[in-house]
Amino acid sequence: MYGTPALTHRALDDLIEHAGQDAIDELRRLARPIEGLRVLNLSVTGFGTGTAELLNSSVPLMNDLGLEAQWQVVRASEEDLSVTQDMYRALGGVYVNWTQEMTDRWLRYAQMNAELLTEPFDVIVVHDPQPLALRSFTEDGSARWLAHSHLDLSTAQEDVWLLLRQHLEKYDAIAFDARGFTREDLPVPVRIIPPAIDPNSARNMPLPDDVVHNVLEQYGIDPARPMICQVSPCDPACDLMGVVECWQAAQRRHPGLQLAVVLTTDPFDPAGRSCYEDLARVAHDEPDMTLVSSGMEFGNVELNVFQRAAAIVLQKGLRKGYGLWVADALWKERPCIVAASPGLQEQVVDGESGLVIHSTDECAAAIVRLLDNPDEARALGKKGREHVAKKFLITRYLRDYMHVLTDLHGKK
Repeated sequence: MYGTPALTHRALDDLIEHAGQDAIDELRRLARPIEGLRVLNLSVTGFGTGTAELLNSSVPLMNDLGLEAQWQVVRASEEDLSVTQDMYRALGGVYVNWTQEMTDRWLRYAQMNAELLTEPFDVIVVHDPQPLALRSFTEDGSARWLAHSHLDLSTAQEDVWLLLRQHLEKYDAIAFDARGFTREDLPVPVRIIPPAIDPNSARNMPLPDDVVHNVLEQYGIDPARPMICQVSPCDPACDLMGVVECWQAAQRRHPGLQLAVVLTTDPFDPAGRSCYEDLARVAHDEPDMTLVSSGMEFGNVELNVFQRAAAIVLQKGLRKGYGLWVADALWKERPCIVAASPGLQEQVVDGESGLVIHSTDECAAAIVRLLDNPDEARALGKKGREHVAKKFLITRYLRDYMHVLTDLHGKK
């Protein structure tokens, strides 16, 4: 089989205080008809992504509901990784010079992983687009197959999409995180399953003040002064230099304001590397700016600390995807300022659970506005937590999955 991430036991009853007893009872009722269902979740990585974070919580909770759920990570050589990374970029709308040689390598990668699928399952969920061709090399027709794309495919590169689409035709359904991530030419039924946060995970659990202060000081951040924070991939589309400009503009009104930029990915192309180098130069010259790269020992607890300590959490841009770390920040009652992208606006309702901006000037003005009006900032943070409690807790994600799994199982 594939690689198996280490999972810790999770109990649904531990979520009662956040989701309520009725939500837990509903989940148990929904799961009862599919008790014992064998579900395999496949992903391309076991850590460091929003998908991995979701599976780390949802798979143990599915087992607590009485399902037999597993999570495996597909195997890949260095050469495979290069091709699958290019495929991911192309599907996300970044042009890649895709060749027949890359297609051949991608198909060999899928075939090799299909040969590792030796256990019987009732439902197989492929959580990333890169290994979707695995289904084409699988003989057993007894399992139902669900493709769960956490990537926005709406502007995928056409030749790469058409390659993927012919393998997607063999699936029973495809799920997306948001309606805006879908396409009109999908060959199978579509389900929408927005991502969710686990309030008991290391990135969201309450932390003592001394832990928060100690971690901040380790990174050179003064706990006594206000700080704004952006968490995002090292991607020019996230407008990280625009974040710096907003901070510098706000700092003229609020001297001593600090900035923390947390990069969740390495720069993997020339544009990303140039972005990182620009950020590093500014951070070197600005004592009040902290740049955390993905290569540092920075985990979920540290992310929890940075968000919990931030006066404001930003997400000024996002090329693709959901940016679920915004929901993490909202759960901590942090006021959020985000760009007007589909996944972000699912989480932040302008003027209710945060502020939505369309330009650098708007963003800088919004930062100053919230720093000048702490009562408004607190009210937005409180409403943000309520919004997450209604729409983005892991219990809602599990409820959506119980419906989808029941539907797929009924097609057998």
